[in-house]
Amino acid sequence: MKECQGGAELVGNMVYTLGSSFGLKMWYNSSPSTTLVMHRGSFMTPSESYYDRIRDSKNPEVFRRAMIDFFFVHGENVSQTARAFRTSRPTVIKWVQRYRAHGARGLRDLPRRAHHCPHKTPDQQQQLIANLRTNHGRRPKTRIGQDKIKLLLDQRYGIKKSSSTINRVLHELKLIRPRKRKYQKKRQIARYRKRLQPLCHWQLDVKYLNDLPHIYSQVIRRILPRFQYSIKDVLTSTTFICYAHQLSTFNSARFVALCLYHFRSHGLDLSQITIQTDNGAEFIGSILAKRDSLFTRVVEKTFGARHSTIPPATPRFNGSVENFHGRVEDEFYDLEDFPNLPDLLGKAFTYILYFNLERPNLALKKTPFQAVQQHTRIKDPHFMLFPPLLLDDLPLFGPHLRSVNDVSDEVRAVGPGTAPRPHATPGTSPGLSIEARERGRPMMGAPSQQPGSG
Repeated sequence: MKECQGGAELVGNMVYTLGSSFGLKMWYNSSPSTTLVMHRGSFMTPSESYYDRIRDSKNPEVFRRAMIDFFFVHGENVSQTARAFRTSRPTVIKWVQRYRAHGARGLRDLPRRAHHCPHKTPDQQQQLIANLRTNHGRRPKTRIGQDKIKLLLDQRYGIKKSSSTINRVLHELKLIRPRKRKYQKKRQIARYRKRLQPLCHWQLDVKYLNDLPHIYSQVIRRILPRFQYSIKDVLTSTTFICYAHQLSTFNSARFVALCLYHFRSHGLDLSQITIQTDNGAEFIGSILAKRDSLFTRVVEKTFGARHSTIPPATPRFNGSVENFHGRVEDEFYDLEDFPNLPDLLGKAFTYILYFNLERPNLALKKTPFQAVQQHTRIKDPHFMLFPPLLLDDLPLFGPHLRSVNDVSDEVRAVGPGTAPRPHATPGTSPGLSIEARERGRPMMGAPSQQPGSG
C-alpha cells in the first residue's frame, strides 16, 4: 500500500488499493460513514449503497473486482469489506467464492434463465409441429395455421396442445413471418409527396400572434396585427404570408385571391390547384349555411381551383403549414423587434425571401425555389416575390359587382395603389382591378408588362 496525495487528503486517511491495470482507484476512510469509493473517476457517496452502484453500473464486474481487492488487502475481513461497500456479508462471501473458483470470469452476472422447464414442449413435439407447418398440403409452400395444427395433433397423434402453445413454438422456430410494420410517419409523408404535383397542393392556415410573449403587448394594442395568414406548397415548401387584425371570411378571401392571381400571373394552371384548409369559420363560414362560403366561392367559382377541408380536429393533416408556423416563430418572431406595422411587414418580407430563396429545406436538401426550378418550368425568382400585406386595408369587391352570389362573381381590389403586385419590386403597388364585368377575369390595373410572366 502507498499513501495518496492530492484529492485523497481531503477525505482523511485514504489508501491506494488497486493497480493501474484496471484503471481504478478506490479510497476508504477509517470511518464507515465517510467511505468514498472512486470508480474510473466517479465516487460512491455515503448515501449510495453497493446495490445502487451495481444497478447503475454498465460494467458491474469491475466494481466487484474493486470489492474483492479491498477484501484481500485488508486481511480478508468480510465485515470490514461489507461496511466499506455498504452491502451485506453474504454478498461479499458470494463474490469472493466465485472469484476463487473462476477468477475474473466469476464476477460476471450469470444468466437468470431457468435450467429446466417442466412444462416445456418436448423437442420431438416441436419438430412434429414444424413438419405440420411446412410440409402439410399438396403445394410445397403451403402452410397451415396454429388452429389447424392443433386439430391435426389431436386427431392423428393424440397430442393436446393449446393454440397459444403452438403459436409460441412456431415463433421460437421462426416459422411465422413477422407482420409488416406500419410505415413510419416520415415514410408516409415521403410517399405522399411523391404523388403530388409541384405547386398544385397548397395548405392554408392562420397563425395566432397574440400567444407570442415577445409581441403580445403590441398585438393587444393593435400596433401589430393579431393573425398571420400562411399558404404553403406541400411538395416544394414554397410559402407566402399576409397579416390581418380581424379573422373573417373576407380577409381569407382577400388572401387566397391574391395568391391565386399571383399563381395565374406566372402561368400556373389553376384548375390543377387545390387549396386545403381546416374547418374554421374563416374558411367555411357557418356550419348551418346552405351555400358555400365566400372563401370557397372565390377559390372555385372565381378562379376555377378546388377547395378541400381536412377532417375535424385533425391538424396533422395540415402538417406542412403547421410546421412552418413553428419555424417562423423560432426563426423570426422570437429574434426580431417590431416597433410598428411597416417594420413588421418589411422584416417579414425579408424573412419570406430568405425562407424561399436561401434557407435549405432539410427534407428536400434544397431551397424551395430550387425545388420549384427542378419540378416546374418556372425559372424566374420573381415568383417568390410576394410582399406580406395587411388584408384589412384591401377592398374586396369592385364597383361594378352587383351580387356575390352570381357564379361569375370575382374578388377584385379597386384601382391601382391598394394591393402591391406580388411579383413587383418592393415599393411599387399596382393593384388588381377589372375594366368591365363582361371580361370575366381579373386584369392588371397598371402597366401591362409583367416581369416573370414569360
